[in-house]
Amino acid sequence: MQQSSYRRWITLAIISFSGGVSFDLAYLRYIYQIPMAKFMGFSNTEIGLIMSTFGITAIILYAPSGIIADKFSHRKMITSAMIITGLLGFIMATYPPLWVMLAIQVAFAVTTILMLWSVSIKAASLLGDHHEQGKIMGWMEGLRGVGVMSLAVFTMWAFSRFAPDDARSLKAVILIYSVVYILLGILCWFFVSDGKSSSEQNSTADEKKTFQLSDILSVLRISTTWYCSLIIFGVYTIYAILSYSTNYLTEMYGMGLVAASYMGIVINKIFRAMCGPLGGLITTYSRIKSPTRVIQLLCVVSALTLLALLATNSNPQSVAMGIALILLLAFTCYASRGLYFACPGEAKTPTYIMGTTVGICSVIGFLPDVFVYPLVGHWQDTLPAAEAYRNMWLMGFVAVCMVVVFTFLLFRNIRTANAESKNTTSLASETSGK
Repeated sequence: MQQSSYRRWITLAIISFSGGVSFDLAYLRYIYQIPMAKFMGFSNTEIGLIMSTFGITAIILYAPSGIIADKFSHRKMITSAMIITGLLGFIMATYPPLWVMLAIQVAFAVTTILMLWSVSIKAASLLGDHHEQGKIMGWMEGLRGVGVMSLAVFTMWAFSRFAPDDARSLKAVILIYSVVYILLGILCWFFVSDGKSSSEQNSTADEKKTFQLSDILSVLRISTTWYCSLIIFGVYTIYAILSYSTNYLTEMYGMGLVAASYMGIVINKIFRAMCGPLGGLITTYSRIKSPTRVIQLLCVVSALTLLALLATNSNPQSVAMGIALILLLAFTCYASRGLYFACPGEAKTPTYIMGTTVGICSVIGFLPDVFVYPLVGHWQDTLPAAEAYRNMWLMGFVAVCMVVVFTFLLFRNIRTANAESKNTTSLASETSGK
């Protein structure tokens, strides 16, 4: 590693903060759906459409983002992505009409997914050698959460300084995000490298292979690619559903908007910072060393929690109980999120197709961005609140059951492969002994 330890960790923090908070304007609905509807004049269905527009564009761009990471300067890509995202925020702060908001969401997808997603992951990975990847990625997820949480708390404080009916409150939030994006972009220019590492000269033949179209077909033929993709799909569905926590607590339990918004920050921001690294700690210090098995157990807990939410949905009594169940669901979700990209590695995906595998897993795994928001928004607009949220929790229950099934299939595949590897090694040893 060529950088000093001090500069390396500062660089990792800047990359992580940038990669984390860059999505916050695109996902503004996560905390500010009610103010968006009130001040920007959008219905819940329209807000869902805005979200799905970003999701659909992102799905298209995840795979080519890996090529961008391999072909272009990391410093130039991350810096320009953050600055352009900030400038788009200034346009968003004018409260534009729906068609302009949809165009902004497409542009957000270009800057945050195509220009930033894979680039930030690869730039962070180059800060450590092969043996440090787990630590680097674990800290990256945690630092992303810390950055998102800190900025969310600050913007929520700024939002609360205004009168409830003051339309400038949401505008102030958007402008703060925009300025922070531009400042982070400037810091990236001074700290992030172009993406070249002297260690590449000592890479294995697999690692030196360049992207080829045939690699996509190779990845698609591997069953573990589909298992990993559908595990991510199920966990990410819960992640998307948790973004409705503010609405759920407001409509079903009568919590005030500011109080529910702060709870939304706890659920969607603080728990992300705390629980993401916890998944890695469980696999490191518990007897369960397999990330796949840990995700499976966490999703069993998720399924039980969702059953409890369904049981209390029609007749909510204790707001403390509702908050506790949602917090438990958030813990299992974010701990799983910290682990699901470890599954391809545990399945011993060849190094030379790892990037392609992550890209394809992202395309399939993040499909809930396309349908969850417009679907739940439609339920909110057309059904009584209790029925809308019952449907939402049912969708989440189906998703976590799917994760339990595919983690079982993946772990069985891993165990079989490990057994075959041991048998092959043992046979080779016996042969050489003769």
